[in-house]
Amino acid sequence: MTGGNRMVNTINEGEIQKLLSAAHLRDTRDFTMIFLALSTGLRCSELVGLFIEDVCPFGQVSRILTVPTRLGKGGKKRDIPLNQDTRDILTEFIRIKGIRQQFTSSDSFLFVSHHTHNPLSSRDFQRIVKNLSIKSIGRAITPHTLRHTYATRLLVHTNLRVIQELLGHAWLNTTQIYTHPDFNDAIDAAEISKLPVIKK
Repeated sequence: MTGGNRMVNTINEGEIQKLLSAAHLRDTRDFTMIFLALSTGLRCSELVGLFIEDVCPFGQVSRILTVPTRLGKGGKKRDIPLNQDTRDILTEFIRIKGIRQQFTSSDSFLFVSHHTHNPLSSRDFQRIVKNLSIKSIGRAITPHTLRHTYATRLLVHTNLRVIQELLGHAWLNTTQIYTHPDFNDAIDAAEISKLPVIKK
């Protein structure tokens, strides 16, 4: 998909399934991170910076994920709805995380290294996504590809203003890159707009 001279890299439904399947087989943490990225459009830095209390403010996973000012670009807070599948996956991940680490305080980072228990960095998540995407779909993608994919899929069901709020874009023209059709869209439009055939 292109917007002007900008290329919006996304993955299709089949690739999403392959990526999630590979992540699920490899590691619960990695699967949860990729699923959350695809279902919320969080920036890489926002995802790795989450505390448990950000997703579990009242002892259980909330229906609304509030991206706090400490993470939001420009210090802006925003709310992102979490669907039932995402809440279930987060709930199970936090349960397993608590068992493995014996205890989990609310101000603990949600995603940490298995070895050091230090919070993962943006570079760590970039490496996770790169390695799993090469293995599952045969090409390297980035966390930003997951964000683009979230926005592009969302556009089918809602409008640009909603997507702007969910992505945390300051300006609507930043969000408009998702409205530019690719050539396949043009082909579909041509088929739909065919004129009636006049029979002799």
